Amino acid sequence: MNLAGVDLNLLVALRALLQEQNVTRAAEVVGLSQPAMSNALARLRRQFGDDLLVREGRGLTLTPVARELQHAVEPALGMVERVLRLQASFDPATAAQSFRIAASDYGMTLLAPRLRGLQRVAPGVVVDLVQVDHGFVRDTETVMRRTDLLLAPRAFLSGHPNEELSSEPWVAVVDADAAPQGDVLAEADLAGRSLVGLFHDLGSGAHIERLLTVRGITATGTVNVESFSVVPALVEGTDRIGFLPEGLARRLQWGSGVRVLAAPFLPEPLVECLYWHRSAQRDPAHSWLRRFLLDGRSREDASAG
Repeated sequence: MNLAGVDLNLLVALRALLQEQNVTRAAEVVGLSQPAMSNALARLRRQFGDDLLVREGRGLTLTPVARELQHAVEPALGMVERVLRLQASFDPATAAQSFRIAASDYGMTLLAPRLRGLQRVAPGVVVDLVQVDHGFVRDTETVMRRTDLLLAPRAFLSGHPNEELSSEPWVAVVDADAAPQGDVLAEADLAGRSLVGLFHDLGSGAHIERLLTVRGITATGTVNVESFSVVPALVEGTDRIGFLPEGLARRLQWGSGVRVLAAPFLPEPLVECLYWHRSAQRDPAHSWLRRFLLDGRSREDASAG
């Protein structure tokens, strides 16, 4: 295909049309008039040799070709936007740019203190934090093209550059009235108790059942959740056991009816890493963002001192 004859602005219109499935709303999303969006749709139909949107009842629905395009247009636009913003240098004090970071709710608590000084050093930079979901496992290549950074457990992804951001030991969370004596949960204390499963279907390093299985411990999650922060609520008033990274567990413990106990049978900590797409490796803006986040711990320590 000769790209010289292709108007890349049509990709923006295509994305809006596929998302909204309505010409008027798509026009509003991208700031075009309704006739201009109708003209863009006509051009897209000629480009792809397909109707893309067809009448069904009172609305429009996507053709099979359009549904395939849905999976391709977002990462394609992401790469175009990344290419267009690439520059020889990056000055955070004057830059006007947005970044998209995907993380779990726990990951967002790790990023929060590192982002406190963002407005001071980069007043025109905006960071959008989005929640990790099943899509990050089903199609990691597409997701990584749409995301500037992904904060996830070590070994969550393979084949992508990454750096360690944090490391915390796992601890057990139990109902205060059903807790064993002392401050340590022994492996024997798991007998007869059910588990709060973490990210049960994501296959990540935070899949606590897998971590226990590696240690030869059999435990089944009777309640599975894709959120760290709700674990204390799912434990309170039950015989369930939940496992959380220690820092988060200590913060969530206050004001709840749970206790936090050491779990020495889980000696390997939860290591969270920043992952990014290979195409961003030499992007000065992206390099600045990575360093800003990875150096955040030293900034915190300095301010605390």
